[in-house]
Amino acid sequence: MYTILAFGNSLTAGFGVPEDKSFAAGLDRALQQEGFSARVINGGVSGDTTFEGLRRLERLLRYEPDLVLVELGANDLLMGLPANTVRANLESLVDTCLDTGAKVLLAGFLSLQGMDEDYTERFHAAYADLAQSRNITLVPDFLPGIPGDPRLTLPDGLHPNEAGIEQIVRTVLPYVRTFLAASPEKSSHETPQS
Repeated sequence: MYTILAFGNSLTAGFGVPEDKSFAAGLDRALQQEGFSARVINGGVSGDTTFEGLRRLERLLRYEPDLVLVELGANDLLMGLPANTVRANLESLVDTCLDTGAKVLLAGFLSLQGMDEDYTERFHAAYADLAQSRNITLVPDFLPGIPGDPRLTLPDGLHPNEAGIEQIVRTVLPYVRTFLAASPEKSSHETPQS
């Protein structure tokens, strides 16, 4: 069975929704429904920045994940933390995961805007640059069309509600499916017998 670590902030943890409606739980359900032998661990902590994620990553790697979805940086962006610092933290996170032999999916946040256009551009570019330099897959936008849409967010207009989380799962699922399908020796995606 594959172990997938969903490692992030409130967007992964499921802020404001029941635990079984979190992103990690939704992704786990979707994979089970498709017949994959995989479990998703919810490694999300609300409020975490990339720096705080770095401080707790080692504890979560004891689960020996085959795949780590790194979903961190949204809080850094909203706080206006220096883009080069965010990039350095993400680089350490990704390298630590890769050093264990795990594959990494890096989630970006193109839907979110920072304090000014130049900062926002540099922030988003850090994700694309890191993904390219480490030859890992980038999910360009973890929140496609979600911020500001009252149908998909909690009253704060940012955190996804259950419908928004379902949209995130639909966005991320093809990337995870590709990873699992490329590793048949550990997946059990079998056609039902008649």
